[in-house]
Amino acid sequence: MKRTTTVVAALAGIAALGALALASGFAKRAAKRALRHWNSRNRFAMRVVESPFAHLAASQVGYGPSMSKQFSSAKEFGGFRATRERDGAVVFVGGAPVRSVKTDLLGAIDKVWIGDFSGLDAPGRYRIDADNGDTSFPFEIGPQVFDQPLRAVQRWFYYQRAFTTIDAAHAEGPWVHPSDAEKAPPGVRMGWHDAGDLSIYSASLNTALFWLLEAYSDFRPADDATNIPESGNGVPDLLDEAKWGLEWLLSVQDPSGGFRNVTCQEQYGAYGTNTPNSVPPYKPGEVGTLATARAVGNLAYASTIFRAYDPGFADRCLQAAARGYGHLKQHWSENSDGPTCPAYRADGNAELGRHARMFAAAGMLLAAGESRFRDDFEESFVDLQYDPSYHHLNGFAAQLYLRAPAGNPARKRELRDRLRALAASSRGDGEKHPFGWATRYHWGSIGAAFTRSGSYNVKACLDDPFANAADCNQALANVHYALGRNLLQLCYVSGLPGTTRSRSWAFHHWLAALRARPHDFPGMVAGGPNPAPDPNDGSKPDGWPLPVWGYWGDPAFPRDGSTPLDGRYTDNDSWSTNEVSVDWQGAALYSLYFAQWAARRR
Repeated sequence: MKRTTTVVAALAGIAALGALALASGFAKRAAKRALRHWNSRNRFAMRVVESPFAHLAASQVGYGPSMSKQFSSAKEFGGFRATRERDGAVVFVGGAPVRSVKTDLLGAIDKVWIGDFSGLDAPGRYRIDADNGDTSFPFEIGPQVFDQPLRAVQRWFYYQRAFTTIDAAHAEGPWVHPSDAEKAPPGVRMGWHDAGDLSIYSASLNTALFWLLEAYSDFRPADDATNIPESGNGVPDLLDEAKWGLEWLLSVQDPSGGFRNVTCQEQYGAYGTNTPNSVPPYKPGEVGTLATARAVGNLAYASTIFRAYDPGFADRCLQAAARGYGHLKQHWSENSDGPTCPAYRADGNAELGRHARMFAAAGMLLAAGESRFRDDFEESFVDLQYDPSYHHLNGFAAQLYLRAPAGNPARKRELRDRLRALAASSRGDGEKHPFGWATRYHWGSIGAAFTRSGSYNVKACLDDPFANAADCNQALANVHYALGRNLLQLCYVSGLPGTTRSRSWAFHHWLAALRARPHDFPGMVAGGPNPAPDPNDGSKPDGWPLPVWGYWGDPAFPRDGSTPLDGRYTDNDSWSTNEVSVDWQGAALYSLYFAQWAARRR
């Protein structure tokens, strides 16, 4: 009873401070100081003090039986052993490191030693113990080891659905909200909220759509039972989810044939007060050639996939793509976007315009097979010099062109040669990384790695898994990094069964307002280490109704300019390291479909 009374009194005190903080003058300043002190003290008490890289770094999810399996150690070792969690039996004995890697990514740790336990292939749950005293977190080995992570990452799209109810029957937890359909502009429907914010952007949604369609094309999943509203309808749930994004595209097509760039939520209240059904009405974006080209490419691609399941929907997609392409041809020299919710805006960028037209032409060539689209592809061609992204669509265009029967054989040979060279570059970077990770260290580094290996290494592996085994291993190394083989020894995906230490608190307006426990729904892929976290991504311990803990100034996760590059991430409200995004969620899903395929191979 005394404890209950104390807690109630404390909560009442906090509420009183919050009320004063909303007042004005001296009382407000005093209340905010007191609130800062109270919240900062409580936050400091949550800090876990542990030296960096305190464990052997390996995936916390696990490995397929026939996969290459490696761990990283911060200290040299002479040997190691794998023990079975169930009974402590030693099931594998390994020797000295197979190699070492010098690095400047880990601060004072400038060398890492790599152990190999690929010979351990019996299904079970294990941990690695090295003779240097370090041990790994436990992990699974088995052919189904990626089934649950894949399901969770795919179901993320359900939770992010816009203009609908997220209901208890499908949420599998407390993450529910009423319908927000009345907030949509007239005629706009479906789509996915972009990230921790609520807008729907052509740039990121189309990138996610590409990866969902690629996942179906390359792996043909048949699962129709992931507990989304469409489950059991005879269509793979992956395609049902892709259709949710495609329907948004169809709904934002203008009578001119062009497509709008965004469905925009411009106004947010204080962090912790914004739910999908409580925000102001959304604004429609502008018609632009960049948004139009993106939509054309994906709708054309989708028409070739949905033909087997829903010919009527496939026809709608192709007809909309053809109208969009007509609009694009009428504005062929334009590179237009729009000013509404300008996060992804690229007005006037001629090179990005060529990328987008290349993507549209490749999609139409795949779907319609007409030589004019091949000619337009060549006219807009931009060589593959860097990884694809929501702006740089030429890499995605190349994949569509390679699928098109009407593509020029000589151009296809050139594209394959270039993709092989980029795959080799990815492998080279992975070889030099202490955790085997081939990424680009920038905002969204987890997604950057999945995009890179998904575009190059996975394709090479699928082409010839035996001759290109090194590409198979590189693509899987990027998966293992995200699932725990990293400096922070953190699984960067929320809510996965069996993980010891995983992401648990994303920057997310709806979840901040929901105050559910657990905070994050399963399957949320973090942005990851960012070499330059935004200076504005700071903490507000006097925030009301919630304190906000950003990358800078969080007593539970102290960070400064000396923080090692691979550790520049915080599991809190940091939007520059810990937000979700629909585009890298799609890339992660594609890589997990690959991992599932690889785990089931003999």
